Amino acid sequence: MVLRHNFCVMSQTVHYPQGNVLLRNLNKNYPVVTHGKGVHLFDKEGKKYFDGSGGALVATLGHGNEEIARGVFEQLQKVAYANGMQFTSEPMEACARNLAEKAKPLGLNKVTLLASGSEAVEAAIKFARQLWMDRGFSNKHKLITRAPGYHGNTLYALSASGRPHYKKVYGPLLSPVVTIQAPYGYRCPVDYQTAGAEYYARELEETILKEGAETISAFIFETVSGSSTGAWAPPKGYFQRVQEICKKHDILMIADEVMCGSGRTGKFFAAEHFGLKPDMIVLGKGLNAGLMPVSALIVRESDVNTMKTVSGGFMHAQTYMQSPSMAATALTVLNFMDQHQVLEKSHAVSEHWLSELHRHISPLKNVGSVTGIGHMAGVEFVQDKTQKTPFPIAKKFAQKFVQHAQDHGLILWPNYGQADGINGDLVMLGPSLLMTHAEADECVDLLKRAIESFQI
Repeated sequence: MVLRHNFCVMSQTVHYPQGNVLLRNLNKNYPVVTHGKGVHLFDKEGKKYFDGSGGALVATLGHGNEEIARGVFEQLQKVAYANGMQFTSEPMEACARNLAEKAKPLGLNKVTLLASGSEAVEAAIKFARQLWMDRGFSNKHKLITRAPGYHGNTLYALSASGRPHYKKVYGPLLSPVVTIQAPYGYRCPVDYQTAGAEYYARELEETILKEGAETISAFIFETVSGSSTGAWAPPKGYFQRVQEICKKHDILMIADEVMCGSGRTGKFFAAEHFGLKPDMIVLGKGLNAGLMPVSALIVRESDVNTMKTVSGGFMHAQTYMQSPSMAATALTVLNFMDQHQVLEKSHAVSEHWLSELHRHISPLKNVGSVTGIGHMAGVEFVQDKTQKTPFPIAKKFAQKFVQHAQDHGLILWPNYGQADGINGDLVMLGPSLLMTHAEADECVDLLKRAIESFQI
């Protein structure tokens, strides 16, 4: 007997209070997506969209990829669920082995899987705290984070995120963290490439000395900033100085690569671009390519050995931690990327795409900055290009522009507030790593047309 499901939605679009879904935006008219193929999505009316951001920079291998879907389906036929406290599984072992081999140059080789980037960030922060406890330094508990920055929406991950509009609502529920500036080339007060590394590193060390190194557990950062600054990579020499400072003061480094990892920047780990060897690395989004919620925390074996000797194991646990179906999803994505040499083949396309973005988008009215690396780019909009003056938040430029672009067949990911904590508008692009040269041109052309036709 074959079970059939009725997924029919009567209307072509859904607007609150229609239906029973708690929609993200209660004032938006939502098209009903029906299917996708490659870089394109299609809705129930038959309208075609270029998925220029892979949703939230998630769909790294596009849509309708039957080879990947089959790999996940084969595991789903074998076992529904097995708890990581009771079993390991072949896909989990194989997935961990694949990730450990990729992370070998970073000195990391022990892997656990979770169900979201926020969960993996929480696990990393807990791992750091427990490690210091097991090492006998119970006073090391503070977390240093950066703003603008984003690490997730669960409570401690949100505490570590520079998102004032969220904190205004959830502030009483959040935990204190120590915050410094994130590298942000467009608004850096010194020459970014020649003096930026020392400028930001000096603030890190001064903050450590002020707080007391003996109280600080870890420093968490996005290796390449995501939507918080619009894909700004750090200035030359930044991570060299960060590593020196953290090693000097016995502070663990947590590299959050939920958005910029898993091949998004052209290397599997963004850390590889900068000679960075963090104590922990967090993955998500591209690790699952949108098929199923999967994230990962990768740590050092010597640190796990410390836990084995003292605590007996990592105390953190969640229901879907190391689930076979999640592991099979990540493994299928990893195998596809390896077998099809996705990163090697995507390099020429990403270079062309970024070049065309700079050539066609940078000169446009209200475009203050275009930056990016690999298949990850950001466009910041300003009211005055000479003064870099942001639009007032009340205008809701980013939100309105993203809706305008979607209406014209281009999906983008917005952010706002990065300029000063309140104002500032940008959009992120993160198309499939399988995008062709022709599709890259299509993406740039659609973005150019959307900007030229937009009226605030």
